Formats: sequence, structure tokens, C-alpha cells
Amino acid sequence: MKIRPWNRRDVDGADSCSRVLELWEVLLQHGESTPVHQHDDREELVIALEGRGEVRRQDVAVELFPGHGVVVPAGVTHSIVNASGFPLRGLTVAIHRPSITVLSSAAKVSAGELELMIDTIPAQIDRPNALQAIIRLFETAGNLSEQIDEAIGLDTETGLRTLEDIEKQVMDAIVRIARAYEGGSNLLPPPF
Repeated sequence: MKIRPWNRRDVDGADSCSRVLELWEVLLQHGESTPVHQHDDREELVIALEGRGEVRRQDVAVELFPGHGVVVPAGVTHSIVNASGFPLRGLTVAIHRPSITVLSSAAKVSAGELELMIDTIPAQIDRPNALQAIIRLFETAGNLSEQIDEAIGLDTETGLRTLEDIEKQVMDAIVRIARAYEGGSNLLPPPF
């Protein structure tokens, strides 16, 4: 099984503002299938380019063949299956639906809250406050990661880039805390 993202760019190189979130090329050999999964906040269009297979939406199998597309509504579990004896190549298109909202019982946090936590790291900090700050940073980053996964998915280029930005902010903040630590043995070597 091979799944490869396709980059989506406008003519001038800027990201498009269309509702198409992602394009993925899928290549399944005979007997292979994608994992059963669902997207709560977007629809998915599966288009066969070569070969035959089926899209299994919950308990219903819909035939897939060249030039044919299958729409998977948001919130529906699905997978792509190839039992044809030949390779199946196709595209999946993730389509954002602004009216779809994901309900979550977890407390929502914002990137602004993370930035505020980082901005308020003191110039000097003792061990208990350093540990508490690090724990709060990881908890906030974990909550943001879950929200990103629910909203756009961590399997998307945008989701991964956003998560990488958050991880970099947290790691930089931990370095700041280590430099501010008053414990007598700073974890970092002195700057040149």
C-alpha cells in the first residue's frame, strides 16, 4: 500500500482558499486496504484512476472503477479495498465543510493561551515552578494537538505543519525554562 500526498498550490504558489483540504494518491495492490477510519469535519471523495476496488462505507460496499467517484460523508467510517487481482490507483480529496462542527467534552485551549504561557516564563525560576511550567506546557500542547486532530487531522500536511510549530514553541520554551532554572546546575552549556 502506498499513500502519497499531492501538493495543492495556486498558480502564484500561494495556498488556495478552496474547500479542498488535501489530495492524496492511493495505490493498493490486490488484497490491500486502507485502515478503517472516519473524518468528523470533512467529506472525502474517492476517485479511481486505474484498476477496480470498492469503498466500504460502514456496512455498505460501493464499487470503484476508473472514472468513477464515491463520496464519503463526514462522520462515516470507511476504507478503500482492493480485491480485484490487479493494482488499484486512485485519488482521495478531502473537502472541508464549514458547517460541520466537532463536539468535544475536552476543554478547548487556543494557541494564544500557549503563547501567553511562554511569554510569562520568568527570567529566574525555582525547581517546583519550572516543573509545573513544563507540565502545563505539555498539557496545553497535548490539548492543542487533540483539537488539531479533530479539526483537520494530524494525517494532513496542514495538521502536521501546525503541530510542528506547536512542538517547536514548546521545546523553545523548555530551553528558556532550563536557562532560567535557579537550581545551580543549568542544563545547558553557557553560550559562546
